[in-house]
Amino acid sequence: MKAFDVHVHPSTRGLDHHACGYFRRDLNDIPQTPEGFAALYAKNDVQALLIGWHPSTVNEGARNSNDHVLDLVAAYPETFPGILAALDTNAADLSAVARYAEELVKNPKVKGFKFHPPDQGFYPNDKRFYDIWEIIQASGKPALFHVGFTVLGAGTDGGSGIALDYGRPIFLDTLARDFPKMKIIAAHPGWPWEQELIGVVTHKKNLFVDTSGYLAEQLPELFQKAIGGRLQDKALFGTDFPYVDLEKALASFDKLNFKPAVKDKLLFANAQQLFKL
Repeated sequence: MKAFDVHVHPSTRGLDHHACGYFRRDLNDIPQTPEGFAALYAKNDVQALLIGWHPSTVNEGARNSNDHVLDLVAAYPETFPGILAALDTNAADLSAVARYAEELVKNPKVKGFKFHPPDQGFYPNDKRFYDIWEIIQASGKPALFHVGFTVLGAGTDGGSGIALDYGRPIFLDTLARDFPKMKIIAAHPGWPWEQELIGVVTHKKNLFVDTSGYLAEQLPELFQKAIGGRLQDKALFGTDFPYVDLEKALASFDKLNFKPAVKDKLLFANAQQLFKL
């Protein structure tokens, strides 16, 4: 196996055409059937965790959901070993969301959770959500939080209502302090707060980071050095597929000339250990 991709949006539902345009992705190159999507990952000998969250910027077509990605996992178990489930942080009844989280953590195919604070409009360290975080912490399953810039709404008036401030890495520092046994992954290198991100991931043992949203050679130089050095045991390979091309992402790691042992950690060993794959 070449890699575990810990950050994959199924291209079968919820495809954001604006985001694809931002990444200059040709829609004809993106498989939009379950068969084609699974075949791409199988061909490249990569297993993927599928994200159930649906971006607010996608208003047309069938919605992505936890049920949809669980169906993909059931159909292609050798390629997709599990999902990162979504929760509605804007629900009026957060106690009901907590009960739903309790149900999800019992499912062995739910390997963790994914949140997008800028798009969902919440701060991870807001104590309104602490009952939910207690459940996730007790489960031992990681939670992935988007940090930094987002292509959702990028270049539109008012950013389509999306505020980047919710994605500051420092808010995960507080969360990691208050939930020291919760495994927290910062999604993306956190630009324009990459220094802040490196600082909090270095400081908190229970904080990790993924490389998604960039080809390896495009990652901020400071971040490249960190994942090849002090953070080599805490960084995970992720693409942000379909917005970043899987094959280009794999090839890009060869360009950074990481030591073989470091590259193995980044591409699969760290994810294997963290998600118990």
